[in-house]
Amino acid sequence: MMTLVRAQEPGAHPRLLMRAGEEPKGVTEGLFKAADSVIVSFSRKTLKQPPVERTMIGRRLLHTSRTVLKRTFWLGYTYRVHGGEAYARRAIDEMLAASAFPDWNPSHFLDVGEMTMALAIGYDWLYDRMTPAERETVARAIIDKGLKPAGNKADAWFYRNENNWNSVCNAGMVYGALAVWEEDPEFCQSMLEKSLESNKLAYKAYAGGGYPEGYNYWGYGASFQIMLEAALDRAFKDGYVRSPEAEAGLAALVASADFIRFTRTPADHSYSFSDSYRRADGQYMQAWIFRHTGDASFLYPELRYMEASGYRRLCEDRLFPMFLIALGGDAPAHIDPPAGRYYQCGGTTPVFVYRSGWESKDDDYLGVKGGLAMSSHSHLDQGSFYFESDGVTWATDLGMQDYNSLESKGVDLWDMLQDSERWTVFRIGPFSHNILTVNGKVPKVNQVIDFLGTRRPDTPSAADPAGAELYLRPMYDDDLAYYLREVLFDGRDLHIVEHLQAGDSTCVIRWAMASEADASLPHEPAESAILLQSGPHRRELTAEFLAPYLSRFFPNAPKSGEADTPVLTPHRWPTTYDPEALAVDGMQYLHETDVANPGTSLVGFTFTLQPHQQVVLHVRLSKDL
Repeated sequence: MMTLVRAQEPGAHPRLLMRAGEEPKGVTEGLFKAADSVIVSFSRKTLKQPPVERTMIGRRLLHTSRTVLKRTFWLGYTYRVHGGEAYARRAIDEMLAASAFPDWNPSHFLDVGEMTMALAIGYDWLYDRMTPAERETVARAIIDKGLKPAGNKADAWFYRNENNWNSVCNAGMVYGALAVWEEDPEFCQSMLEKSLESNKLAYKAYAGGGYPEGYNYWGYGASFQIMLEAALDRAFKDGYVRSPEAEAGLAALVASADFIRFTRTPADHSYSFSDSYRRADGQYMQAWIFRHTGDASFLYPELRYMEASGYRRLCEDRLFPMFLIALGGDAPAHIDPPAGRYYQCGGTTPVFVYRSGWESKDDDYLGVKGGLAMSSHSHLDQGSFYFESDGVTWATDLGMQDYNSLESKGVDLWDMLQDSERWTVFRIGPFSHNILTVNGKVPKVNQVIDFLGTRRPDTPSAADPAGAELYLRPMYDDDLAYYLREVLFDGRDLHIVEHLQAGDSTCVIRWAMASEADASLPHEPAESAILLQSGPHRRELTAEFLAPYLSRFFPNAPKSGEADTPVLTPHRWPTTYDPEALAVDGMQYLHETDVANPGTSLVGFTFTLQPHQQVVLHVRLSKDL
């Protein structure tokens, strides 16, 4: 087990995040005023509300834990920055109520992690405002209901995990150990060392500069990882010195901040692959990234969005005081937009993004992703694309469905094998995503898809487009002998070029794209154009087959005219379950348990390839008719 570098006792209370005298200054002025007022307003309202009760939602106590964390953190901030005994007393009452729970639901250890952090912050910050009996009650709860349950290997599997659970649960354990250190120094030292050793695994998620679980889970996992890092930086008397391995992990975390600013779209959606919501909330932890890097441009898109939403749409809002704590009352005088237009990460989930600018909701935005369907929180969307222009999402990802809405109906979400029920959920499986399906099958979930190459010109043009190439045949190798996809944006039009060859059998291929625009199918069966329309905007989706010999990937293909060209049949498929129309093309891909998707279209084409037939399908999404 790792030994702490320069191990020592923590400093005096308060020691978590802000030592005495380190409270943000000038929070009632300028940049800080609106953010501070939101916290104070919530704290005032909380004074009139009763303390929390132990309420389970399905198998989770997580909502209750998060309520306690928000109330305790926001009330504690208000007390420390503005004073007011009522805020301290209300936070103490919240902690005493949670301390009285019989347990914090260790079978779902996220609940324990967040609750432990909640009481640790309150105990540390309000140590001098509690009576000795209150301190004893809260400290025992932190130890007995927070730290000790982590000794049960069946519940505390997060120690061996690399995803967001590692960051969240270990952050809770670190906060708990640091808060009550004096109660049992040897035990707290061992808990701290165990969590920091385990937490090395969490850094793997940031390898390649991205985050495999998507926009929302960066907001969750990285926010708690930052909370952990920030606690270590303030808790010890003479500072905390990380090991070289931890320094490298911290550098990877900081590098992933580009992932989160590039996966917020110009129209303030998220690039919603994996278990992400369409709505993009403010990622205020970029304030900590700014302090760590000195690059104020990380704040630009977040401040623009948070100010527009009145600081009320915040990712993991219970941690929002960290925005002001990280800035420390010292905002940069001027914040320029980011200079970059391109982003690419490797790791478990490779992502390519191009955006034409940072200052307008009408900017162009293209996202392309690879990855592994079996990775944490992933959907079966490898090779998919996302496209925004003029404020309209022409090619979208529907995002996640609330877990409890599925679990409460008996759906098994967490088995990720090939035949798992997870892939039958419409928003998770292949049939809602902007990919091909072949012969109605679920593509293979155990294949890692990376980019063959990306195109990143300084000025996109028809001659030199921006985009990515992916070799996708491993997902379809039961049916296809070859499949390469190019997704390219030339500054006006989006081009999706499919290089396909059938295997030994006939292949019925479904090319689909989900959109947040309305779709109209052509009037004539022979036409291949589908019209997408949103308000005053009109866009046309045109599909045409190019002669096989034009493909640089098929040098030995038959010349034009020597092979039959498949017939393209346009389709619009439903996106919401309808018991009167269960079967579509002989398939039942929507279920009663699937959430509705109003305002969306699912359009595309079907065609058939004969055995060994080669073809190039060129689909163009044109911005101008």
